[in-house]
Amino acid sequence: MKSLRLLLLAVVGALLTSHAFAQPPVITSISVKDTGCYYKVGTSTQACSIGPGMTLIVIGSNFGKTGGGVSLCDCPSATILKWTPTRVTAVVNGVNPNSGVALETIAGLWTSSVPYTALGPVITSIVVGSCTYIPNQTPTLCLITPGTQITINGSYFGPQTLYSSVSTCTGCGSATIDSWNPNWLTSPSPYNNQIMATVNQAACGNTVSIVAGSLGSNFIPYTAC
Repeated sequence: MKSLRLLLLAVVGALLTSHAFAQPPVITSISVKDTGCYYKVGTSTQACSIGPGMTLIVIGSNFGKTGGGVSLCDCPSATILKWTPTRVTAVVNGVNPNSGVALETIAGLWTSSVPYTALGPVITSIVVGSCTYIPNQTPTLCLITPGTQITINGSYFGPQTLYSSVSTCTGCGSATIDSWNPNWLTSPSPYNNQIMATVNQAACGNTVSIVAGSLGSNFIPYTAC
């Protein structure tokens, strides 16, 4: 029993010692595969623009052999695709303004954060029945009334969270979300994102918009008269 106790103490001591003297992880650069943007810490002055669905590559040292996590905000962590001690590849799930890219090792050690510019959701079209409206291209607005189902297409929607919403008028309740990027887990992408929602309230002179994370989209006009 005594030898077992000594063995356990030795193992715990070794673990504590290895953690205490672990080298802190350091990010030296990040790059965005979708745009080709490259940011070198300490040298670059222009932060990369990053939106949900983009593939992020983090370069540095002391990341550890097994995965920890990559954070871009107080939002869903990035999905890790590959992790090595010096290079991590991940798909971005959420972004926030005034946040940075940071990496956490499996031992709980954090890097300093690297700045980036958050890309909010962009609606590129809405479809209501046989009507398709494309901003700044389509001359005729789509008719939207309570109970109408609308399809919203665009970029940087990301996965659905507790804060995701679809709005069709100011000061009224949100539309009911029927589906939000349903293929996100198997094929995340910054583009060709799609939401389907059922309208609860509509009013003339109002617009369709969405909130993804903490970021709001552009406003798409419609007619309810």
